[in-house]
Amino acid sequence: MKKWFVMAMIVCLAAAVQAAEGEGKKKGEGKGKGGDVTKEQFIAQQKKMAETKGTAFDQAKVEAKFAQLDKNGDGKLSADEKPQPKKKPGEGKKPGEGKKKANESAE
Repeated sequence: MKKWFVMAMIVCLAAAVQAAEGEGKKKGEGKGKGGDVTKEQFIAQQKKMAETKGTAFDQAKVEAKFAQLDKNGDGKLSADEKPQPKKKPGEGKKPGEGKKKANESAE
């Protein structure tokens, strides 16, 4: 009976460890300290994107873009240095915001 109990505890512990490792990967821990992206990772990512889109990859242009984004010059892009995704027009506005009302346009 004790053997089964010990085996069950080991299985539960192993499952918990695997779950914790999976959470770390989701949060970007595999990309350097705190989710930072190194120059090599940035270049590889841009190369992959160019291949996916079927466009030409220009290493010099990508390196220049990295240098522009790396404001503190530490060779890594931290969360505050990474470019934010562009919002579509009207995204993030409340419903009806940005539209002129009939009586406002007459003024």
